[in-house]
Amino acid sequence: MKNWKYLFLSGIVVVLTFLANVNAASACSWLMYQPELPEALKK
Repeated sequence: MKNWKYLFLSGIVVVLTFLANVNAASACSWLMYQPELPEALKK
């Protein structure tokens, strides 16, 4: 009885950790993006 609960909860932890990593990686790529500044605005 305890064994299947442990495996089930471990599987949930693995999936949630994977989803958190994917979410963090995609957020970082969008938030850290800085486009080139046009020459007219540099003055």
